[in-house]
Amino acid sequence: MRFLGLGFEDAVPDATTVWLFWQRLLAQGLVEVLFEQFDGYLIGAGYQANQGWLTDKSFLVGWVKQRGTQL
Repeated sequence: MRFLGLGFEDAVPDATTVWLFWQRLLAQGLVEVLFEQFDGYLIGAGYQANQGWLTDKSFLVGWVKQRGTQL
């Protein structure tokens, strides 16, 4: 919750509220627009979204090297 700027005492939406908000975004055709904008932020920060996977290439390279030494 910290990344959202919320504390333990703050109210958070329940699942129905989130689902209804998602449905309104879909109805207005805004989901694709928001994901394109989010993708732009990721690319600008050096990340790459790829078929459901979010990778930071420097982390991935380090992980592959580590796995390779354990074989």
